[in-house]
Amino acid sequence: MAPYRSFREDRAAPPAPPPGPVADMVQQFADPYAFLRELVQNGMDAGARKIAVRVETLPGACATSVTDDGCGMRREDIEGPLLTLFISSKEGDTSKIGKYGVGFVSVFAIQPQQVDVETWRDGQAWRLRLRSDTSYELEDAGPRAGSGTRVTLLQRLSREAFVEHARRAQAALRRWCRHAECEIALSIADHEGNSRASLERIDTPLAVAAAVSVTAVEDETTFVVGPSAGAHHIERPASAENAAEHGQSFAGFYNRGLTLFETADELFNGLSGVRFKVMSPRFQHTLSRDNVRRDDAFWEALARVRELVKGPLRRELAARLPQAAAAAAVATTAGERAATTAGERAATTAGERAAAYAAMLEAALSPPTALDPDEIPFPLASAVEGDRARAGLRALAPGRAPLLVAERADALTEAMARAGLPVVLCNHPATVALLQRCFPEARIEPARAAYLLVREEPESAREADAALLQVVARALARARHGVARVSLCQIEGALRQRGAILLPADGERGGPRQSCHAAREVVRRAARFRPGHALYLNVASDTVALARRRAAVDPVTAGNLLARALLVEAKGPLDPDDSDRLLDVSANPPPLAGAARGARAATSDAKAPARGEGSPPRGLPR
Repeated sequence: MAPYRSFREDRAAPPAPPPGPVADMVQQFADPYAFLRELVQNGMDAGARKIAVRVETLPGACATSVTDDGCGMRREDIEGPLLTLFISSKEGDTSKIGKYGVGFVSVFAIQPQQVDVETWRDGQAWRLRLRSDTSYELEDAGPRAGSGTRVTLLQRLSREAFVEHARRAQAALRRWCRHAECEIALSIADHEGNSRASLERIDTPLAVAAAVSVTAVEDETTFVVGPSAGAHHIERPASAENAAEHGQSFAGFYNRGLTLFETADELFNGLSGVRFKVMSPRFQHTLSRDNVRRDDAFWEALARVRELVKGPLRRELAARLPQAAAAAAVATTAGERAATTAGERAATTAGERAAAYAAMLEAALSPPTALDPDEIPFPLASAVEGDRARAGLRALAPGRAPLLVAERADALTEAMARAGLPVVLCNHPATVALLQRCFPEARIEPARAAYLLVREEPESAREADAALLQVVARALARARHGVARVSLCQIEGALRQRGAILLPADGERGGPRQSCHAAREVVRRAARFRPGHALYLNVASDTVALARRRAAVDPVTAGNLLARALLVEAKGPLDPDDSDRLLDVSANPPPLAGAARGARAATSDAKAPARGEGSPPRGLPR
């Protein structure tokens, strides 16, 4: 290595500017670790495509280096703009960020013992060593291909101080450089702690934490705008570095992706509830480098943000909400659940879809992006006429009819969908509350509390109970409560605890029938034992289950007691006439017809106790 002019130049640094406010700002940056932003900025201004920041322990010291692949510096660049305070090589160049020529001095804000600058271009390298006493050495570092610059700060730190230094360096890069237009990588190596070196990519796309956002690029200025409402449904917990971005409102201003100013506290007129970021080469920082200048470029950008909120952002939300509603309604398929890991991922994806819809829904119900409630689509538990989502729910639930909801699709919602009854899918904890907020006057009711699905047992399943069904039918007829027929069924949804229900009888019977009914209508006809109705015994009812077991021994007694129990359930305490007629049936039972009598009737005749000697099975009325 040949020193410049064959000797090392060792001289004092140029004198500091006279005392005053500018000198104070140079010595006391608002954030001492903003020196990293200044070095990144210098690299970007030099045309760097990649910048590597490294924080590591050395024997007895700590080194913090920033290396870029920019154009490097010549000797005149070092001795002129770099070492002369307040002389900037970027004056008048609108493509460069720095303006005041004080940025490099920021490296002394954290009080390093020494700062080394290595730079190379045009086949020549130079090494500059700056000391804390303001002296420096400049030497010829010999030939070197390519171009770039490395700035290294050397400090004596305890291991605890190094850990804190590394944390603050990471936080500063995330705060000031996370949207930089070039690649920035941070590596931290604690050799003394024997921990593995970490590597983190700092630069991220310009974006806002919002359920939906719009991006507009106009005359080299980039706008990203979104609502804050609903974003908490999809956000990850905010870290200390980006807590401001998750505020009720947020504004960020950047030049080439480097942060000039961010706030969640300063409210701009007409932008409450909005999170936005604007990046423009027209923005300039203040002398203190911790704010953006409030000039024409600043106020024009705010005016454009307001226009984007009123127009494109609301339109984007209105366009994406139906897609999000339909996506939230898509159930996890059997294929997605085939393997455990695939099933877990499918469940996560379904949860993410539901959360994304809930976030957009809340944004659609909140100013300044609120939409007309009748234009807001809601996901359906089961598709109605092929639609996975529907808007205009108020028209679908006229008058006092409730809005029906369900946490998932099932046989009941499928049957209701076939009948043209939409059920809102509420597979996210916030959906019900948001639905009520959308329709504050509407009554919201779970579908399983308002409707029931009735499945008649197939003929083959009813054969074993033919005698019991015959006795029940004849007992009701003799008691003047005759019905068209008696059958067995399963009930899903409302009224599933009842022993039996009455439904209009079919004109022509085919296979097992399946239908859904409003619970209020079933309850209304509960006591109407008429020839036009069919009686369906609920196989899941304890009363019916006991009667079926008893009928294997004594179908006559079991059927008569079950008939009495069903009348009590439907009408309450029996009047004397009903009671007398049922007792008469028990005393003089009609003969069982044909095969229904069979072996069971014979078994019943042989094993039934004498009248008055036995007791009805527990659970049936005496």
